[in-house]
Amino acid sequence: FFNIEKSDWDTKILGINFYRINDITLKNPDKLNESLNSFKSRFDIDCLTYKTDLNNLDLMKDLMRGGFILAGFPIRLSVDLENMLFKDDENIRLFKESDLSHLLQIAKNAFLHTYRYNDKNFDRNKVDELYMDWIRNSCGGRADAVLIYHENDVPKGFIACNIKGNKGLIDLIAVSEDARGKGIGKKLVLSSLRWFKDKVNHVEVNTEAINYPSLKMYQNNGFKVEWVGANLDYWFKK
Repeated sequence: FFNIEKSDWDTKILGINFYRINDITLKNPDKLNESLNSFKSRFDIDCLTYKTDLNNLDLMKDLMRGGFILAGFPIRLSVDLENMLFKDDENIRLFKESDLSHLLQIAKNAFLHTYRYNDKNFDRNKVDELYMDWIRNSCGGRADAVLIYHENDVPKGFIACNIKGNKGLIDLIAVSEDARGKGIGKKLVLSSLRWFKDKVNHVEVNTEAINYPSLKMYQNNGFKVEWVGANLDYWFKK
């Protein structure tokens, strides 16, 4: 049993028919390829992607035997804001329209640890476009706030903040290639927590297990690992 849905945004940007598996019950692994072929004929799918809990090892093994490839290990971290104190940073401000061209360039090569880059079947240039569109949409209203780290009013990093119910979500964060290793990511995260503090008490962020610098930075600032998963992709032959 597969519950799948088309991701229109990924499909449009990546130039392929991209579907997500929301739920799967694999009663007979030997019939996996039969089920996949039926999806191909009905929906003309190019790529199926599935995110699952890392504890589902038997299911992952069955899927990989059936042709799925392991593309990454997503990690969700969270922090409680109660009793946390934050200082203003004079180099951080809210997004303004004139920042956008700088942010698009920052986003272009800032997410090399994500599963879309790890899976070499994706067109690298299309993946660049996807993250550029992500920050463009965030600045256009998808995010509740986009904070900018700037030097002489030139953006060197950004962080997109969303409120989902009673939780905050760090949706996207990046630092310009020429400004990395200077603690700007930490400053952006702490400034986002300051922005969240009078709105929610709990903030989450998603990253990848191979993104060691980000993991270390989050954990050094009070975040704790909440969940670890796996991303698996299946590519249909043309």
